[in-house]
Amino acid sequence: MGNNCRSRIAEFQASLPVGAPKKFLSSSLAAQSGLGNHLFEMASLLGMSRVLNRTPILFVEDKNYEGMWKSTKEAIPGLIEKFQIVHGKVPSHNKPIQFSKLCCVYVDPRVLENMNDEFLHLDSHFYQSWKYFAGMQRELIGYVKKSGNYSSLPRSTDNVFVTCAHVRRGDFLSVGFAVADERFVINALDFMEKKDPSTHAKKATVLFGDTLEFLELIYNSLNKNKSSTTYFIAKNRNHDDLLYAKENCDAVLIASPHSTFGWWMGYLSKGNKVYYMDIRETNDPIYRRGELNPYDYFAENWTPLKYDIDNQTIIRSIK
Repeated sequence: MGNNCRSRIAEFQASLPVGAPKKFLSSSLAAQSGLGNHLFEMASLLGMSRVLNRTPILFVEDKNYEGMWKSTKEAIPGLIEKFQIVHGKVPSHNKPIQFSKLCCVYVDPRVLENMNDEFLHLDSHFYQSWKYFAGMQRELIGYVKKSGNYSSLPRSTDNVFVTCAHVRRGDFLSVGFAVADERFVINALDFMEKKDPSTHAKKATVLFGDTLEFLELIYNSLNKNKSSTTYFIAKNRNHDDLLYAKENCDAVLIASPHSTFGWWMGYLSKGNKVYYMDIRETNDPIYRRGELNPYDYFAENWTPLKYDIDNQTIIRSIK
C-alpha cells in the first residue's frame, strides 16, 4: 500500500466519530458493471457492516472503481456518504476472504463474526439479495438524489395512477438471460390493471428499457387497444429513471427478471407494488445453474407472473 493510501486511512481512522466501529469492511466489486449492480453491492456492504459492527470502506483502486463511485454517488448520494472513501488499493497485507461464490444466493454475514482482523476484505462481488439490507428499504429510498430531469413524463398524483414497465434486452438476448417478449409485457400490464383496479380518474403507463425499437413496438401495440390509459416511453438517464420511480411509479413491472436496474426501480418505487416475470418458468442459465435463489433475490412482497396453460393468459405464480 502506498504512502498516500496509508495517510488517507490514518486520516479517516482519526476522524471517526466517538462510538464508530474501529474495524472495517470492504470487498472486491464488479466495478465495470452497471448501476443496478453497483447499488446491490454498496447497499449489501452497508447492511453487512452493520451486522458485523464494522465501518464500510470503498477502495477506489482504478478508473472502473472511480466510475462506480461517481455513478452511485450521483444516483443515491446518501448511500455513498455512509462509506469511507479511500483513493488507493486495498492494503497488501490483508488476505482476501472468500465469502460468496454465487451472485444471487444469500450468505449470512454472521459467519464472519469471529474474524478479528482490523480490515476485513471480501473476495466476492454482486451480493444480489435484499436480505443483506433487510429492513433498510425506507432508509435507502431516502438516500436517492433529490432532483432530476423527467419533465416529459406523467406525474403520479391523487388523480393520476402511473404504472412503470422495465424491459432489458440488449446483451441479455445474446447471453440467454430471461427476457419477456412483447406479448408477455402487454398481457402482464393488462393483468396488473385488472388485479389492482385504480380509482384514479386518469391512468398512465411508462415504458423503460435499453432497446428503443422494442419499446416502440410495445407502445404501438398498446395504443391500438384504444384504452383510456396514456402511454409514454422514457428516454432519460438511468439516474433520473430511479428518481422518477421513487416519486411517480405507483406499480412496477420487471419484464426481464434478472435486470438489476429493473429490480432497483421496483425496490425504490413510490407504490412499492412490484410484479415480475417468474424466472422459475424460464430457461435463464443463472437460475438453472443454481446461482440465483428466487427467494433471496426477489423481495417477499413482490408478485411473480407467468403464462397459464393456454400460453396466453397471465396469472400469478405460486411462490
